[in-house]
Amino acid sequence: MNDLAGKTSFPKSEYQLDLTKRGYDGQLTKATMQKGKFQPPMKFLFHTLLTCLSNKTTTFNEIPLKFQYLGYAIMSKTDFNYSQAPFTDLVNNVRNINDEKTQLSYCSQGS
Repeated sequence: MNDLAGKTSFPKSEYQLDLTKRGYDGQLTKATMQKGKFQPPMKFLFHTLLTCLSNKTTTFNEIPLKFQYLGYAIMSKTDFNYSQAPFTDLVNNVRNINDEKTQLSYCSQGS
């Protein structure tokens, strides 16, 4: 994937139409797609992406938007700037940990 020249998103109608043509058999009204609504090859692709790249610990049946974009980019052989997504996840995780520590600190001081 060519991060510098790659896209960071795709028009909803473009990638959803392509995923439907590739066998997605679910509702397209929500941002999250269901892995179980794909045929086995696509299900395997998204399962692999979620297992290897996701910071999720549960609900691996749901495919978040950034993984829909990544899967679509792989299938359509389109350059995609994916490196920003894990970095953003890491930053958000650190912020959440710091927020939790701050909240615990306030609770301890109040006791």
